[in-house]
Amino acid sequence: MIGFQNVSVEGQPSTHRVWQFYIVCDVSRSMWNAEEWPDEKASPLYIMNESLGLMLETLADDIEASAIGRVAVITFGDNATTHYPLTQIDKPHRLDPLPKGNWTDYAAVWEHLNDTVRTDVTELQSKQYLPKQPVIFFITDGNAIVQGRPQPIEKWSAARDKLCSPDFAARPRVVALGMGAVDRAVVRALRSVDPPGAAYLANPGEPASTLLDAIIKVIIVSITRSAARNAFTFPTPVGMTRLDGDGR
Repeated sequence: MIGFQNVSVEGQPSTHRVWQFYIVCDVSRSMWNAEEWPDEKASPLYIMNESLGLMLETLADDIEASAIGRVAVITFGDNATTHYPLTQIDKPHRLDPLPKGNWTDYAAVWEHLNDTVRTDVTELQSKQYLPKQPVIFFITDGNAIVQGRPQPIEKWSAARDKLCSPDFAARPRVVALGMGAVDRAVVRALRSVDPPGAAYLANPGEPASTLLDAIIKVIIVSITRSAARNAFTFPTPVGMTRLDGDGR
């Protein structure tokens, strides 16, 4: 079990707790390319659309998760956007289909996450909430590539490190979930160290389309169990192996 910490609200009395969960979705061309996925319903992007909608409905029915949870969906491809803004779990709204991107710009998504998480934390604190350590579930099926050229880790890690800096009390816990052609080193570099995150990689031969269904189901389990136990936990998705720690 991976623990969490509360983020203190300096100088302000807090009335109640809140826990932020961000689902970061790679929507690059490899997730929906018709040449690779002639049957659109078998594509990873289609499955993710279906699974995320079910996730919001399922979480809304959970008493503990609804009491303190907030969920957001961030997408990235050529750029990064907040597709579903941070919303109370017990008040879900319609999830529009995810956009279709081309490239896989890690720098763009980390810069967007840095701005978004900090803004969300500040807004929650201004409303007298006491946030728990935010959680980012980072789902990707490939290494960073922009305009056909590889984007090295050092190109995007600066933005990631800024968000995950020890100087930021509300720095998030990052769980990295890699499929397809993504390298082990990239998946490990995505995860957080303080607070401890986790890195998972698909087992050889496991199709990304079926893995996504398993990943979203485990995210649901993670959020509901974490809320109930008051400590973050994330079981290993079927078809994946944890690259660090014991995988509980």
